[in-house]
Amino acid sequence: MWDKNKENELRQLVKDSGVRLLEENLVQGTWGNISARLDEDHMLVTPTGLDYNHLTPEDMPIVQISDPSVWSDGKKPTSERKIHAAVLASRPEINACIHSHPVFATIMASCRMPLPAFSDELKEVMGGDVAVGAYGLPGTKKLKEGTVAAIRGRNACFMANHGVFCVGRTMDEAFNVLRVLEKNVYEYIRRMTLEKTGKTEYTDDLLFDLFVKSKS
Repeated sequence: MWDKNKENELRQLVKDSGVRLLEENLVQGTWGNISARLDEDHMLVTPTGLDYNHLTPEDMPIVQISDPSVWSDGKKPTSERKIHAAVLASRPEINACIHSHPVFATIMASCRMPLPAFSDELKEVMGGDVAVGAYGLPGTKKLKEGTVAAIRGRNACFMANHGVFCVGRTMDEAFNVLRVLEKNVYEYIRRMTLEKTGKTEYTDDLLFDLFVKSKS
């Protein structure tokens, strides 16, 4: 059994991390979810569909990793808890997971485009290129298995037509992975836009015009 003080600290950490996602514009509204490992078979997760600003530490349910249908305390857990459980079960060195929808990384996920490891930062922080998991509806086995396969050997992956999943040994590390991913996706999109348009200065309007042209 884990220490109660550790549980209380992690409850506060998960609560604060949800607010942090909003403050850093790394998620929209109530989307996304967070988990923190309590012990080898239990995790704290964010509840489903609730505003991060209004959550309390006591709202975070405890979910069994080996059987995420089993949970206690708090409010109803996120429907994506099976992904968090599967990743934590397969990666004993990982203690924190963030599923989110940052703007530019979600563009890549929606296009189902992998991100090559074009920078030393990506190689160091991600462990290499960032793959795209097989598409599946939220809460489904297909989405879970696709995410686990895509993040194997890496610290982040795209979830096709959906968002991103990032992991770390600590919550701060998982946040750093998410920030680095969004930053490098933006740089990659910027480079590809300039390459395809022959322009020398990037703007978001230029990206939008390129997208519209590609669909016409």
